[in-house]
Amino acid sequence: MKSALVFLFFSALCGLSLALKLPTYIKPCPRDANFNKCALEHGKEAIPKILKGDGKYRIPNMQPLEVEKIVVGDGPQAKIGLQLVCEKCKFYGLEGVQLEDIKFDFDKNKVFLQGRVPKVQMKGKYKASGKVLVLPITGDGDADINLTNVGLKYNADFEVEKRNGKDHLKLVNPVLDIETDGITFKLTNLFNGDKLLGDNMNTFLNENWKELLKEFGPAVSETLAQIITLIVNNIAELVPYDDVFSH
Repeated sequence: MKSALVFLFFSALCGLSLALKLPTYIKPCPRDANFNKCALEHGKEAIPKILKGDGKYRIPNMQPLEVEKIVVGDGPQAKIGLQLVCEKCKFYGLEGVQLEDIKFDFDKNKVFLQGRVPKVQMKGKYKASGKVLVLPITGDGDADINLTNVGLKYNADFEVEKRNGKDHLKLVNPVLDIETDGITFKLTNLFNGDKLLGDNMNTFLNENWKELLKEFGPAVSETLAQIITLIVNNIAELVPYDDVFSH
């Protein structure tokens, strides 16, 4: 399994290194016993504005979020024999994310985020080959993949780095686990446009979504983990640590 993020609209801004204050829609929290509760409340308020994007802080518009390429099933751990590439893959529905929990451990330098999205839709150009369980598959067309009631659990370590004499936070080693109540697939132009074979394959994919999730889920998880980490690190690179976490 592998997923790939290419540029993600940040390349033109990567040279920006000026120190900035927190954006007004992100409120800092004091590092005390109530930090996690405060961070959860302020996080819920900030997410809708973050998802709209903010070029000053190198945050892309995520309504929808476009990812250059996602690759599924090309690694040695591939189990179902499917190789699928989705290019210019757009994620719809992220504006519905509901933040459920935040935990910062300042002693162990760890962060945990938990949330839920009612529906995530992925649309893009796909190429597929190989086998799904026992059936061969080949196709090159439009992909429309929908996940319902998506649970997200994000874990990462964080480091504190010196930049221009000030401390800055940096997330490292991110891992995102996802769960979903169901996935539906609609792939066009399967088997060179053979409608009968294509309809049968889409039905087969939808009936066996739980098995497909084992292969498809990690690619989506890795992609979303990279996105979360990149956004947080882009802000944290510009805003000093003490401005993010007030005393």
